[in-house]
Amino acid sequence: MAQNTAKQIVTDPVSQPIHTKQGKTQQQSKKAQYLKVERFMVVLISVWISILACLVVASAINLNSTQVDLQKVNTQISSVQSKNANTKQEVGELTSRSRLDAVAKKAGLSMNEQNTRNVSR
Repeated sequence: MAQNTAKQIVTDPVSQPIHTKQGKTQQQSKKAQYLKVERFMVVLISVWISILACLVVASAINLNSTQVDLQKVNTQISSVQSKNANTKQEVGELTSRSRLDAVAKKAGLSMNEQNTRNVSR
């Protein structure tokens, strides 16, 4: 009467995986490799964005200085145009007929109408 009441467990040695740690390490190394590539890409993109931002700021500064130079040139142009207008007005006053007659009288000259020719433009 000595029966064994313990349950007999039968195990199948083929169904249990033997090398489970190697699969996990390969998966972790791939994961680590992706992380390195991702980090490199993030750094590369950050550097590229920084370079573009610096170029934008440099372009804005260059544009601003060019606008200041243009404004200076426009100011010079307007001053030269006003000087030209003043000079034309002075030439017109100095070459007026009444002034020429006054200068001729002071010098003792007289006008001979027969020798005068009218030229129209």
